[in-house]
Amino acid sequence: MTLRKTLFVALLLAVVVLPATSNATITRVIGLGGEDANFILRDAYNSSVWPQLVKHYGMQSGMEFYTHDGWDLQKAYVNYDFGTESSVLQFALDKLNHRNYGMLAGNELSDLDNVPGGYNKLNITYGRPMGDDMLIGVNLHWAGKSLKTNEDGGDFDDSYSEIGLMLGLTAMEEKLDVSLGFRTGGYTVDHGGATLAEADGASDIMLAGRYWHEASETYSIIPSLALGMHTDNTKMGDASNEYGVTAFRLGVGNNWTPKENLLVISELGLRSISETMKPDGGEETSDSEMDIFWRIGVESEIFPWLWGRFGAERDWVGATWESVVGQPEWSSSITSTYVGATTRWNRFQADLLVHPSFFGYGPNFVSGYTDMIFTRASVKINFDKE
Repeated sequence: MTLRKTLFVALLLAVVVLPATSNATITRVIGLGGEDANFILRDAYNSSVWPQLVKHYGMQSGMEFYTHDGWDLQKAYVNYDFGTESSVLQFALDKLNHRNYGMLAGNELSDLDNVPGGYNKLNITYGRPMGDDMLIGVNLHWAGKSLKTNEDGGDFDDSYSEIGLMLGLTAMEEKLDVSLGFRTGGYTVDHGGATLAEADGASDIMLAGRYWHEASETYSIIPSLALGMHTDNTKMGDASNEYGVTAFRLGVGNNWTPKENLLVISELGLRSISETMKPDGGEETSDSEMDIFWRIGVESEIFPWLWGRFGAERDWVGATWESVVGQPEWSSSITSTYVGATTRWNRFQADLLVHPSFFGYGPNFVSGYTDMIFTRASVKINFDKE
């Protein structure tokens, strides 16, 4: 078990699970420097972090396409707007790319993982105003999967489920966004009447906040903070295995609009992950990882119907793994780059993330390039656009 398998905890606080904005979909966010850039984009609505902001983005519907076990439609949502001074309600169908619990269950959940369709997920998000400058919101999600069979005379009954609640508040003339989330899950692997693995305490607590300081009409400074605590204990027969993670994120970013229809963003921050494991009858070990990150992103209008953007993120990472033989300590730097575009036509909008190899080979009729042109696409229709 390594920290590379637990990075999802940090992403809980940063990943844009369900985008629904006038232009800041998850594909646009990634194109400006990675998924974590959603903390410093004002219109990067994120139901898993800021559910209250759905109030600003009613009257639209959209879909998400990306590669996970093959290119596929991964999410679909629709927003219902009940009026200027009233609420917005969003329904969404999507998938968990990976289950969040059962990390120490070994291969016992592999049959369930291999069932086609992913871990299906239902999201309901509600946001409404409170007074002149406050918003409140709530996001509720449920995900799960099950498998039953009596193949070869044996009874197999495997199941996994999780439910999560996120509460959000926007205040101080909509400069302050805060949220508090809870999630719990359970799973059982029952073969032939014997329980091979089951959850023995699986939960998360998440806290996030950010503040928009408008230094001038064209420049804003955005400090942000996120904290997550994850517990995933497993019982396998008479053995109990304990597993926990604490994730922390602190960043300071900025938005600069030097010209009309031109945006420049950057962020400097720190991420920390601490992971503890205690197998039944064994000693507790602790792995830790810390990285300093810096991101930049630029986007601009090219034509009225076409926008272009690029972004990059550099991570300076250091880690200590007590759970690995030899207890290695290592450090490295990782750079990720992104290029994207947005095209609009009437009510329709498509945000696209370009495959990096496309720039090296060009279109198929020139080079015979057969890989994907785009690695991700977010499409939507704005109902209230004339």
